[in-house]
Amino acid sequence: MEPVTLVSGGWTIAKTAADISKKLYEFGKSLKDRDARQHVEEILDQLRTLKQLASELEDENHELRGKLRFKSDAYEFRAPFWYDRTCPDRALCPKCFAKNVAAPMGEQGQGCSNSYRRCLVCSESVQVQAVVYPKPPRISLRGF
Repeated sequence: MEPVTLVSGGWTIAKTAADISKKLYEFGKSLKDRDARQHVEEILDQLRTLKQLASELEDENHELRGKLRFKSDAYEFRAPFWYDRTCPDRALCPKCFAKNVAAPMGEQGQGCSNSYRRCLVCSESVQVQAVVYPKPPRISLRGF
């Protein structure tokens, strides 16, 4: 089942439960029999509990889908970054990716040295090329 279907399905369940609650409340107000009214109140309490549980399950489902998204084939690793297959040119921060956040990296040298790229979310810098230091000139000590 697609996530959009699940969300709309969850919304439909919540809306239906709210409509039923409203109708039961109105029905309970019109009852003269005290026992019947109390029974309707108990049903309303159970319905509220079920709505709360459904909401918690929907939240958990959303969280698990988010975690599963980062374990799927939607991303590929090309050292030292992860890349979303739908945007293969946008490097993602390895530190943020480990926390299940798809945070883009800035361009090389943007806000950091030329051999690094900086995360636009957490500001972590990642080296993308080796820094080459010039070799000092050789000094000959033979003539001394």
